[in-house]
Amino acid sequence: MADPDTDHGFLYDEQGRVDILNSPFFDVRFSIEDTSADEYLDRILYQLTLAVKEHIRPERWEIISRHPLPPTPATFPPTGILRAFLLVAIVLLVWSFAFH
Repeated sequence: MADPDTDHGFLYDEQGRVDILNSPFFDVRFSIEDTSADEYLDRILYQLTLAVKEHIRPERWEIISRHPLPPTPATFPPTGILRAFLLVAIVLLVWSFAFH
């Protein structure tokens, strides 16, 4: 069990990181006459930023300067069939006028 006097109000999770939600140090339930919201933020802000940095996985971030090209649309199958029929019709018309 954590000792609040020696741990300064911090609880740790199973990975050894500060448990932000359960640590009494970050307790939001303060009375108005004891401290103000500004004093509360001044008290926790530095430790909160350190605790949040602990939880962020170290990764390489890459900024892409342009959007990737959209995928090419699939051809509609009847379009290919229609082109084939038009080609056959044109060949038949040319053949009928050329040889008659």
